[in-house]
Amino acid sequence: MENTSMPNNVWKNVTMAWSEDDIKSNLFSLRAFALKVMYIIIGIVGVLDNLFVIIIFIFFIKIADKVQYC
Repeated sequence: MENTSMPNNVWKNVTMAWSEDDIKSNLFSLRAFALKVMYIIIGIVGVLDNLFVIIIFIFFIKIADKVQYC
């Protein structure tokens, strides 16, 4: 069994033309990764937005309590 990290094998892999199937599978995995990143970003923004709304409600309740006692 030949070692796959031999210089001539590495050069053969570098200079070998990519097939269309390799390109499509790499693009598909890149798209899947980009989609996962987008979903994570959208999820984080949604959670932060909900936390912001909760904080606004807490401040409104505190201000409303102060106004009531005046």
